[in-house]
Amino acid sequence: MELVNRHRPHRTVIRCKAKMRLLETIDENFDWEHPFDDTLLKELATGLFQSSQYQVFFENYLSKQKAKDVEDRLAQELADTYRSILQRHKDPVVQSLNALL
Repeated sequence: MELVNRHRPHRTVIRCKAKMRLLETIDENFDWEHPFDDTLLKELATGLFQSSQYQVFFENYLSKQKAKDVEDRLAQELADTYRSILQRHKDPVVQSLNALL
């Protein structure tokens, strides 16, 4: 009988992969005006990991490859969300509302 290794996606790995993807975009078309915001990334990751949609990934054991695929997919989603927030921050309406605060 063949043993099946079961794994879970690691949240730290997901955050690290997301950060690496974001830092890689510094050289691409994405305009970075501010230093990287680790706190924002951690807050986004916390929200992502607490959502019921993703709890199933962390409650169930997966094969090593499936766990890696889940980590990659969640890291990409986290990076995309971070980029989206920074792009919205540049919106003139958002900037004017922030100025009122």
